[in-house]
Amino acid sequence: MSRRPLVLAAVALVCGGALAGCGGGAAPAAPAAGAKGAAAAAAEATDSVAHAAAGAKPKPKPRPALPDTASPEGYRREVFRYGGGSRDPFESLISTRGVGPLLSDLRLVSIAYDARYGNSVAVVRAAHDTHPMRLRRGDTVGQMRVIQIRQYEVVFQIEEFGFERQEVLTLRRPEVSR
Repeated sequence: MSRRPLVLAAVALVCGGALAGCGGGAAPAAPAAGAKGAAAAAAEATDSVAHAAAGAKPKPKPRPALPDTASPEGYRREVFRYGGGSRDPFESLISTRGVGPLLSDLRLVSIAYDARYGNSVAVVRAAHDTHPMRLRRGDTVGQMRVIQIRQYEVVFQIEEFGFERQEVLTLRRPEVSR
C-alpha cells in the first residue's frame, strides 16, 4: 500500500484546518472513522483548498425552508354536547321548533264522541288558521298533547319550561231558555 494518498490527505487536513482557523475556507469536517472516512475527509479538504486557492468561494449548503409563522391562526370554538338525562341543559328553554298555537288561540268546534271504543274525534280551529284540525287522543298541537276527549270537552297536557300542566278546552253550547 502506498503512503502517498495518506500523506496528501494529512497535508490537506492541515491546510484546511489553517484556512478554517483564519476564517477562510470551509468548516472543518467531522472526524470520520477508518481509512475510507479519512480518504473522504481528505478529498473534501482538498476541494476546499483548491477553491480557496483559485479565489472562488465554496457553495453554501441550502438551508431548509422555515414554516410561515405570519399566517393567522384559525379561531376554534368549544362545542359542548349533552347525552344524558331528559333535557339538554345547554338548549334554550324557549325553543321555536315546538311553538304552535296557544290554548287561548284554539276554539273547539265539534266533538264526535265514542264512549264505547274510545275513537272520539275533536275538531278544533286556530284563530289565525282557517283549516280545521281533527284531533284524536295522543295527537300534538305545538306543545300541547291531547290526553282525553270527553263528551263536551278536550283535555290537553301542556309542557312548558320542563313543567307539565293540564288544561281543558270546552265546547260552547248554546244556552237553552226556559
